[in-house]
Amino acid sequence: MNIDNFKKDIDVLIAQFTQDESKTLADMKRVWISKKFSYIYEARPSTNLAFFMQSLYAHCIGYMVSTGSLSNRLGGLYCLYCLYETQPFKPPFKVYISVGELKNLRVLVVDAKANDIRVVSALVKRMLERNMFLFGIVDLMESSVTETCFTQQLICLNVLPLDDRLFDKEPIENYVCMDLGMEFELNLLKKMSAEYAEAKNVAVK
Repeated sequence: MNIDNFKKDIDVLIAQFTQDESKTLADMKRVWISKKFSYIYEARPSTNLAFFMQSLYAHCIGYMVSTGSLSNRLGGLYCLYCLYETQPFKPPFKVYISVGELKNLRVLVVDAKANDIRVVSALVKRMLERNMFLFGIVDLMESSVTETCFTQQLICLNVLPLDDRLFDKEPIENYVCMDLGMEFELNLLKKMSAEYAEAKNVAVK
């Protein structure tokens, strides 16, 4: 499945948002409506919809966790939210996010607060309250996602809901809840991630 054109559409949307030096969700909605962006789903594939949606989400997350301007990163977050809210699927496809991406999301929330953009904190809390995220310890890099392995990778990952402790003052890595009811340190998560990657490489050889 070739989704390059869908990604280019997202690039154009966020570029317009950034060019206008926009900062709020209302600004993104204005650009979204002006470009009739919800029509992106009219050309959706008839199969492998999970792969399709995660690819769109991953492209937005790439902007959200980048080192670009604040407007550029906010564009990624707002586009991610709008894609989730306007998708035609019931139940909706949730957003997979890794611990590293989650940490960068927290940085974005802090940066937005420092610039008095209060909607960001409220928006991310809403996303958490609506259980929009699926959490995993392994970065599901956009470039590594293929149609044939996407479902298997999600099954292999410990994918769990997040909670609103993202907004606590303690380091975010102290609040990664796993299925054994334990709270792991980031170093242990990194070790587990490395071991998983090594095991996967052995398995596919």
